[in-house]
Amino acid sequence: MADSLRATVMYVVLGVVLAFAINQGLATAMMTDKPIVAVESNSMAGNRPDSFSRGDILFLQGQEQYKVDDIIVYSVPQQSTPIVHRIIKINQDGTYQTKGDANAGQLPFETSVKLEWIHGKVVFIVPYLGFVKITVTEYIIPNAVVIIGAIIALVIATFGIERFVGRKE
Repeated sequence: MADSLRATVMYVVLGVVLAFAINQGLATAMMTDKPIVAVESNSMAGNRPDSFSRGDILFLQGQEQYKVDDIIVYSVPQQSTPIVHRIIKINQDGTYQTKGDANAGQLPFETSVKLEWIHGKVVFIVPYLGFVKITVTEYIIPNAVVIIGAIIALVIATFGIERFVGRKE
């Protein structure tokens, strides 16, 4: 029993280490600090062929410069959630104007996005896979219940139910 628990723990640790290694490898290869992001809003939903929806996973590639119509992901200082928008204009000072395809207008910070705020340009989309990340981060209490239940089930499966319930003879 101890061997199976040790193996299970080892596989979980290996999975976590591999996930971090893959993320860091992609970050280096794609020249960005955020190689993969999940779309958390519907600001880019639309009828264009390159539009996408909440829950999609985006792969990013860093660029030295961007052009009008590029879809970029950027972070505004003091905001935790990255923003996914299309570049609609390049300003004289080298900053970018962006807008979500489904948005009616622009917010003030969208009129002068600095190059250092940009994580990268969207180069590949995987539909719906981002709902895993969204579910984990947005529904903390239900997830905590599921995780605790899974841990209890794993412990019972590993050691046997008799150890926890007691034998009745």
